[in-house]
Amino acid sequence: MLASPASSSLRRSPLLVCILVVLCIQSYYLFKYGSPGRHPPPRYDPGPRIATETVIVTRTALVGPSGTNAVLQKNTNLPVRGPPMHDIVLSIKTGATVIHARVPIQLLTFVPNFPNTLVYSDLKSKIGDMKVADALARVSADEAGSSLKYWRQLQEVQAQNDGLSDSDGKMGDLKGGWSLDKFKNVPILIETYQKFPGASYYLFIDGDTSLISSNWFPYLLDLSRKHDPIHSPVYWGSLALLNNVPFGHGGSGYLINQAAIRRLIPQDKLFDEDFLLGLERNYTKLASSSCCGDLVLGQAMSDRAGVTVKHKWPWYQGETWWSIPYHESNFCSAIGTLHHVLAEDMQEIWDFEQYMLKKNGMDKWRPEGWTEEYEGGFKEWKFSEMPREARSQDLKQYKNILFRDMFDYFIARKLPRIAEKDSDGTMMMSARRVGWDNRSWKETEWNKDNVLKEGVLLWQKESILNERNCRIACETQQKDCIQWYYRDGICGLSPKLNYGRRLRNDGTYDEWRKLGVSGWIPERVEKKISDWRSKCPGTYA
Repeated sequence: MLASPASSSLRRSPLLVCILVVLCIQSYYLFKYGSPGRHPPPRYDPGPRIATETVIVTRTALVGPSGTNAVLQKNTNLPVRGPPMHDIVLSIKTGATVIHARVPIQLLTFVPNFPNTLVYSDLKSKIGDMKVADALARVSADEAGSSLKYWRQLQEVQAQNDGLSDSDGKMGDLKGGWSLDKFKNVPILIETYQKFPGASYYLFIDGDTSLISSNWFPYLLDLSRKHDPIHSPVYWGSLALLNNVPFGHGGSGYLINQAAIRRLIPQDKLFDEDFLLGLERNYTKLASSSCCGDLVLGQAMSDRAGVTVKHKWPWYQGETWWSIPYHESNFCSAIGTLHHVLAEDMQEIWDFEQYMLKKNGMDKWRPEGWTEEYEGGFKEWKFSEMPREARSQDLKQYKNILFRDMFDYFIARKLPRIAEKDSDGTMMMSARRVGWDNRSWKETEWNKDNVLKEGVLLWQKESILNERNCRIACETQQKDCIQWYYRDGICGLSPKLNYGRRLRNDGTYDEWRKLGVSGWIPERVEKKISDWRSKCPGTYA
């Protein structure tokens, strides 16, 4: 039987057959689900969706199955980033056995806001694309002496391809990490300046330091208007004093500007290896008999540069969210740095900053005079040469993230608020937590030694005898006391609010109690917080 002309053309045109099949299927579904009163079949719902944007990809980049442009879905749930700060160099100091437990979360959270970031450790290595420099490479072995023994052991372990992380205890027999750390600060400063000699500012922090990065651009803007970074020396931090030597505490971070660093290392000496070797050897020798590298750098800045650190707490401070003592002195202040921050805490602090930027409406803030060239990195903002508009900008309109905000976000809802009954059935003024340390002893501590001193009152002596006496001392003897802590022979009383932390997660109630009991007086806490809050700029629902 001969085929008809129509069937012959279909056989010769497979593409035409495919088109007819597709049209038939579409007609079927249109009839079945597109008619009035009909509903489409249930579809799989993957749950909450992340905001996306449609991105058209050119044909040369990616061609769809029919030769058309492909359409992709791009994840736009990206973190809020402030204006990039090219004119400040961020230098992070850490150790080889803890670097992977600390620095990666820094690189994922606040570090991208500082495009010029350097990481220094005990060994040369990498974290992703970030190169890690060996801070000890230029340290004079004859001046450091036996302290470099641990550094050599680290190098041997690295050469043998053994793990350096101390999380499994393998490095537990090598106790020299702290003895190495004190040699790093001056060499790190030298190399940081060499790599970025034209920056206005140099910020030095540790691997367990976190930054509220969005506060830093307006902070540096204001600082630059008051102190020209090229001509007016700045060495600011949280002042520490040891052996009559003032220095900026390294974990809290310290800021040195171009004018100050040039006094230590003149521009014409920046690549003079004889000069730099003499500087390094002199302070390596000093470090050998000192406790800490930040102290050694403070000595160098004072001796050689004639610049002494200025105390700028609470912007630079050495606590994390749960260990901060909240008080009238810091409640309304902006936060610059936090210290002793665990990796999980650093993530929570970053989430807090993201939340506050959106709440305050500062997620799109840029300084006056900012252009697309600055945004794209085609032109770097110089604090020493900022546009005229930025110099006259009213920074009081910028809503900084304050200690108040950190208290509200992390602590306000977690504080115990229900007063308990005493053993005799009477109501106490205090709410308690067992196995908890609210760090009241950091303010006033009575113990077996100091209650023997002349002039100590009877209630102070009795406060260390038991938990009840310590609590009553806070409730009745000191009207400004809002919290207390008791452990065998120790009574701590405080007018500041500190949340603290659990001392141990397992164990019995009696075991927890022996570790310590913390108490707060809710009525006084609320009154204090309300008073402190009333003095802050702006109010939030």
